[in-house]
Amino acid sequence: MISDVYKCIFVEVPKTGSTSIRTIIGNPRKPHMNIWQIANEAGEKKFFTYFKFGFVRNPWDRAVSLYERKEGLQLRDKMSFDEFVGWMKYASSTCLHPVPHRYQLDWFVDPHGNVIVDFIGKFENLDADWRKVAGRLGIDKPLPHANPNPRKKHYTEYYNDTTRKIIADRFAEDIEFFGYEFYPEK
Repeated sequence: MISDVYKCIFVEVPKTGSTSIRTIIGNPRKPHMNIWQIANEAGEKKFFTYFKFGFVRNPWDRAVSLYERKEGLQLRDKMSFDEFVGWMKYASSTCLHPVPHRYQLDWFVDPHGNVIVDFIGKFENLDADWRKVAGRLGIDKPLPHANPNPRKKHYTEYYNDTTRKIIADRFAEDIEFFGYEFYPEK
């Protein structure tokens, strides 16, 4: 999304805190566009002068969040988590506005695979990374938790060896690029 008020471009990767961020910087006309689509809509001047940012999430945690989601297509009523992991082909599977982004990284690159945003924060550090973005944009507001997705157990408890490996193989590029591990550092 493009915010002329804050002179920024926000890349909304689903299930990474986008709803909370939108409560502060505004709602998009066309949600969940990748940076290249936004660049084409923004025009050269805005694209090169606006601060461009977005967030990513640990792929194992994100798969659980997509499965347990409250909004949109709820597949947890139609298949088990193991079946969902086998079915899930793209990082955007089950999104309200699905697009065939294989990886979360795909949201932030040009057609040649070059990252063309200024900052990619992590959902796991959402509050601290938001403070960095907010400071850059001159925003003095803490990030609300607008769309919490409470669960009864930690994401690691959803997995067995097979499903853990499926996510590791299927989203290896994100795992390597962003330095994710199944068991997060304490």
